[in-house]
Amino acid sequence: MDIKYKADLRLPTDTYAYIEMHIEDTPENIIQAYRDLVKLWQAGEGLVEAEWQRTLDKYIWGDETMDSEEYAQMNLEQQAIIQTIKKSRNRNNYKLKHQK
Repeated sequence: MDIKYKADLRLPTDTYAYIEMHIEDTPENIIQAYRDLVKLWQAGEGLVEAEWQRTLDKYIWGDETMDSEEYAQMNLEQQAIIQTIKKSRNRNNYKLKHQK
């Protein structure tokens, strides 16, 4: 039988501000809940789906560069996707330049 513990999880969001979550569970589940909370906070809202799809299509099929304001509005997951595409482009460009 697992012993359940009570925990108050606090995630700082700004000066004198935080998100608080109360949980009663095993230590392992409490730790996982905290990690999930942090991940949700870091992900942020990001671009709405329609805008995200337009931006992604434009970046993949058109522009070589990304507007910094658009990039700043993205959540961490959206930014990671753009970075993966950018790295892939750089690898492919390098290979094309150095083919014999």
